[in-house]
Amino acid sequence: MKKRINFLLFFLVFFTVATLGATPLFREVCSEIVLNGGDSSVVKGVDGWLFLKDELAHISSGKFWGEDALRASRAKKRKIADPLPEIIQYNKLLADKGITLYLMPVPPKALIYPDKVTQGVDAASAGEDQGLYRQFFDVLNQNGVKTLDLLPTLLKNREKVNLYCKTDTHFSGQGLNYFAKAAAAQIQREPWYKDVAKKEFTTTIQEVSIRGDLLQMSGEEGESEGLQLSVVSEKETGAQVESEPKSSVILLGDSHTLVFSAGGDLHAKGAGLFDHLSAELGFAVDLLGVRGSGVTPARIKFYQRSKKDGDYLNGKKVLIWCFTAREFTGTGGWRAIPVAP
Repeated sequence: MKKRINFLLFFLVFFTVATLGATPLFREVCSEIVLNGGDSSVVKGVDGWLFLKDELAHISSGKFWGEDALRASRAKKRKIADPLPEIIQYNKLLADKGITLYLMPVPPKALIYPDKVTQGVDAASAGEDQGLYRQFFDVLNQNGVKTLDLLPTLLKNREKVNLYCKTDTHFSGQGLNYFAKAAAAQIQREPWYKDVAKKEFTTTIQEVSIRGDLLQMSGEEGESEGLQLSVVSEKETGAQVESEPKSSVILLGDSHTLVFSAGGDLHAKGAGLFDHLSAELGFAVDLLGVRGSGVTPARIKFYQRSKKDGDYLNGKKVLIWCFTAREFTGTGGWRAIPVAP
């Protein structure tokens, strides 16, 4: 039955190619998969790759800001559908406190590996959809928001190693290291950076086997996925990195800031984005990660911290805001959240 469903889905997606002689946009492919892929929240791709259906729905929505936000967003409250105004406003609120925002969304796995979503799609098919993110970042930059766009780097290196987990929604150990290096490179250009006390860190390679969240959500047995992680520890003590509330740098976001750091169902400790960013900088950053949305719950956590501790924002210089890009059209929308009371 599953083979029959997959064949019918393949036929629906590429009927246009056969009849019109044109390759469909990747967003159209994603739209067909979402509409005709059944009730499962997981899409079974090629060569054991799994994808979250919500991610494909986000890609299928096309342009997601400005007037197009009302069409693209799944937010119930239409007035908070557009991510652009709130990101710009949040950047201003942080700047008023002397904090520089760097927006660092994690691109959809399917945009980096479109050829793994379904048979017959090549790696170049998502070019126009990838370009939408660059347009969005350009608009943010024009409005004073600094962005860290990892799309070009990830696309350049996609063939070298799996940058995302095949059976999980998150980036891989090798993939997250590109994010850590990109964020650190920006921070190291800040004039205050040279005056911050530094310490040395070391890394140890660790082989782990995981059952990714997508594999678990699919309800299928499937094979565990082998990953190579670099576990970070302090050179002098051998201890793993701990979040430093007084750090000048905040890492704010969703489970991409916790995977391979928090342990348990997030697979490992000491090998996540937080750990590698701290090692690249030479000091522990302040981790404010949540398992839910990195858009609203994470910012609420930040606000609650500053509300509880009146001195919390003293000495804060940079906030790295990292969350999955599918949140740009997420159900939670873009609520106005203050930085401090």
